[in-house]
Amino acid sequence: MTSGWGLLAPWWLVLLALLPLHALLRLRSARDAVDLAPLQHAPPGLGRRWRWAAGVLLPVEVVLLALVVVALAGPYRESRRTVVEDPGVDLVLVLDVSLSMLAEDFPPNRLEVLRRLAGELLTRSGGNRVGLVIFARDTYVQSPLTTDRRALRSLLEGVQVYAVNTHRSGGTALGDALLVAADQLRRVRVAGRDQALVLITDGESNEGLDPLLAARFVRQLPARLYALGVGGERPVEVLFEGRPVGAPDAPFRTSFDDGQLRRLAEVAGGRYFRATDVGALEAIFDELSRLEHAPLETRTVILRRSLRGWLALATFGLFALALLVEGGLLRRPWR
Repeated sequence: MTSGWGLLAPWWLVLLALLPLHALLRLRSARDAVDLAPLQHAPPGLGRRWRWAAGVLLPVEVVLLALVVVALAGPYRESRRTVVEDPGVDLVLVLDVSLSMLAEDFPPNRLEVLRRLAGELLTRSGGNRVGLVIFARDTYVQSPLTTDRRALRSLLEGVQVYAVNTHRSGGTALGDALLVAADQLRRVRVAGRDQALVLITDGESNEGLDPLLAARFVRQLPARLYALGVGGERPVEVLFEGRPVGAPDAPFRTSFDDGQLRRLAEVAGGRYFRATDVGALEAIFDELSRLEHAPLETRTVILRRSLRGWLALATFGLFALALLVEGGLLRRPWR
């Protein structure tokens, strides 16, 4: 931390050049003054005391005026401190909110497990910038990359299938979601700071861009892809608002595409984990800790402390001294 001094309005100091003229005029005025009574009628020692007091009063008056001028100039003490933000990585959570995530093969359902896993990632994200993308057939950027954990948690609590238009957005476009999330990373790349996507899904994709093409784009950024699969081994029915999804005679049944998630992670140069795996989150955090961390920015914080208060105290003290000299030693009435 470095420190120094400065003035907010230094042009006021020009008035200091007038102080010698003021002192000269005061001396001339004192020399031309006529005493009302001869000093021989004064008490013994008064002449010496008067001359000493008169000699003190003028310097005090000049210093007093100088302090007022300096106070007008706005003196301050300045300290500069360099603030380096905590190092971290850039991370985008890509969350599947399609109807298949309502399947109850992961109690209470896949979506609740997804929110719990994403919440744990947020809690332990440290100095990472985190973005939030949700998708079904359409993809929505819920939050660009940010360090505002409170806002991210609030948005995460609102992650539901209701967050998208399920009638318009039926189906799942996994490739589109990866492409949008990767573009969020590309826009805010910081030199020396690694980037990663954490995809939490059941792996099904039946709309949009081929997910493998999106995985290649992720690898070229470059960014890491960590896929976390949520789903059971067998196809299950999906209930939406208590009713089976699909036609009464042919209800919609969802499955878990474990193989696609493995291929995505392999093509993108990342890793795949099952939500049922013990320590899956720990493994992801271990992977993230190996990435290159860097601070977002280095900022210089400037703190300015005004010195006008101290000048006001000094001015008050000198003014009191001037009153004492003039009213006491010189026997002039206070006015």
